[in-house]
Amino acid sequence: MPGPMRRQKGLTEKPKNFKETTLKLVKVYLSKYKLKLLIVFIFAIGSTIFTIVGPKILGNATTEIFNGLIGKLSGESGIDFAKIGGILITLLGLYIVSAIFSFIQGFTMTGIAQKVTYKIRNDIAKKMGKLPMKYFDTKTHGEVLSIITNDIDTLSMNLNQSITQIITSICTIIGILIMMLSISWKMTLISLIILPVSGFIVKIIVGKSQKYFKRQQEYLGHVNGQVEEIYSGLNIVKVFNSEEKSINDFKKANKELYKSGWKSQFLSGLMFPIINFISNIRICRSSNSWRIFGNKGNYNCWKYSKFYTI
Repeated sequence: MPGPMRRQKGLTEKPKNFKETTLKLVKVYLSKYKLKLLIVFIFAIGSTIFTIVGPKILGNATTEIFNGLIGKLSGESGIDFAKIGGILITLLGLYIVSAIFSFIQGFTMTGIAQKVTYKIRNDIAKKMGKLPMKYFDTKTHGEVLSIITNDIDTLSMNLNQSITQIITSICTIIGILIMMLSISWKMTLISLIILPVSGFIVKIIVGKSQKYFKRQQEYLGHVNGQVEEIYSGLNIVKVFNSEEKSINDFKKANKELYKSGWKSQFLSGLMFPIINFISNIRICRSSNSWRIFGNKGNYNCWKYSKFYTI
């Protein structure tokens, strides 16, 4: 519809396409911080690279210790502690640089997230002033406040964490894959077998927990609405002798909020332990057989008298 009616209709519509909503968030709000986002991208990659190179250097120190022990058993000089000390100092320097890079990208991304959140809150405040009364008749005050506060806080948290996590995760996958191929392409292929299993489990967990997260946000708005209305209209509640009914309604909504919150957090909390358990399974090949290990530490595998550190 043309004119004011079209604007009012657009204001009351909910986003039905997550992809278009995300693109609008990027174009309207994040596009103003292209330079800062580039800084976040560069420093996130640098931090990830230094973190990935660290275990490779630590593997060299482990190899040096092993060679020293073998040499000592063979009657040679033994462990070269000076060389090991140099390797460890280099490793310490890499981790310090990685921490500095991580701090810079985290500080920059936090500033971007807070500025975007500030702008979105201002836009929502302006939008609330243009909404028709019909909208407020169908929504409680608590639900409206929940959108402005809880939903915006959730968006801010996701902006602050998700962007850097996506960058670092992609760089980590690529970097670790390169490091694994440089050590042994056969063991790399074997390790990649677990990736489809991890992806399948993540898909199941996300699919089940997503609906509970959605219900959690909905009932959070209901609970906030009931609390706000009951406390602001406490005299009216007492006049109509509705204390017991109000308490029962609050308990019911609060119970549903508890159930959805517990289920969503429990399912999402299962993801990392399960993925860690699967990813920590390593298949190492000895000279004649395959062995499966499940440990969080590094693996030192013998293969035809050649030492590998995974």
